Amino acid sequence: MSEPSDRGIGLVEPLWCAREVAEFLNVSQATLSRWRREKVGPPFLQVGGVSRYNPVTVRSWVSKQETGHG
Repeated sequence: MSEPSDRGIGLVEPLWCAREVAEFLNVSQATLSRWRREKVGPPFLQVGGVSRYNPVTVRSWVSKQETGHG
């Protein structure tokens, strides 16, 4: 995964592709695709017709998935 860069708007991480998100979440790309269709996975945006993910948003989504058991 790429390093953050400063593009005149402060430190910004490059958007992740589906492969990078699937790797980060330890799920298959097919699962990630299904989640997009079912609108249950991490938020994404379309860039030129391709799904991209903001790493900060993906990490936030993961944190919100945590639940206390017991």
